[in-house]
Amino acid sequence: MKRIILAGGGHGHINVLKNLIQNPLLDYEILLITDFKKQYYSGMLAGFIEGIYTEQDISFDVEKLSKMANVRYIEEKIIAIDKANQKVITSKGKYPYDFLSINLGSLSNINFPIKSEDVCLVKPIKNVVDAKDRVSEMYRKNPRLKISFIGAGASGVELGLAFRAAFPEAEISIMTTKNILENFNKSAKNKLKKLLDTKSIKIITGQRVNLIKDKKIHTNDDIYDFDFAFITTGFCGPDINFDGFMTFNNNYLAVNNKLFADKNVLAMGDAASIKEYPTMPKAGVYAIREAPILYQNLLKLINGDNDFINYKPQKKYLQIINCGNKRAMSNYGSLSNYGKISWKIKDKIDRDYMKI
Repeated sequence: MKRIILAGGGHGHINVLKNLIQNPLLDYEILLITDFKKQYYSGMLAGFIEGIYTEQDISFDVEKLSKMANVRYIEEKIIAIDKANQKVITSKGKYPYDFLSINLGSLSNINFPIKSEDVCLVKPIKNVVDAKDRVSEMYRKNPRLKISFIGAGASGVELGLAFRAAFPEAEISIMTTKNILENFNKSAKNKLKKLLDTKSIKIITGQRVNLIKDKKIHTNDDIYDFDFAFITTGFCGPDINFDGFMTFNNNYLAVNNKLFADKNVLAMGDAASIKEYPTMPKAGVYAIREAPILYQNLLKLINGDNDFINYKPQKKYLQIINCGNKRAMSNYGSLSNYGKISWKIKDKIDRDYMKI
């Protein structure tokens, strides 16, 4: 019996499991290997911080879904994938494969030393889920808690607004080398700048962080105190040796526009970069579109059908940032909208996505 290995429990593989529950592959041994029991959905993380959603609302139970899909669940950390010998190597063993699908996610990209325990890297998302309890305890002791976010992209801004809603008396700042929300249109940026100001969230621009040590952020020209800090400065590929595979900078696995990294290996999501689209951002909206193509091409691969489906990223896509208090900012092309309607749209999209 041939073996299919699903390396990682990312959203693409959640989609594979959902499909296998409905349409089992009875003639194959299927393994899913991950070191995370739960797969968290980043789109609902801010709502979880604010208290709108529970941890159960924003996560998939990977082990439970695997059992429902008749997939063998292995909870081990993947440390390497050996192309020549067709093996997934974990901290505990080696697993040969005939077919392999990779959906491992990304890690926070750090360009400066961190010598402090009160710092949270936002990838993997489990870090932020756990940090909420830590910050809550600190806030109970000191409501004027200083919370800093380093990085002012969508993740940093959305989390800053979520923590403001959850901890109204805290002193919150967002620090960046350039400006906020570089990938958003001018209208959305201006509205969010005003909103951040209204909510007393301080934006600190032109600051390149060189060191975080002893609850102090050392930048190119100043030092800032903090009680708890979140790093949202960008991402890199997983800490895995892709032995024999082509990779890009920051250890992103190279795939073609059919999501193949090798003749019998597919990959998608934040761990991969598509050779035909080297500048494509690492954003969940792309991964959601890739997921059904990964599943269909995996089926074609194991069935010997070479008529694979091409993935082509959309030029424009809807971005919605949760702004707290059941209001959100939507950004599409040159259009933007802030308010309850945007939040309701986001809430509906997110809840529908989490349905099994």
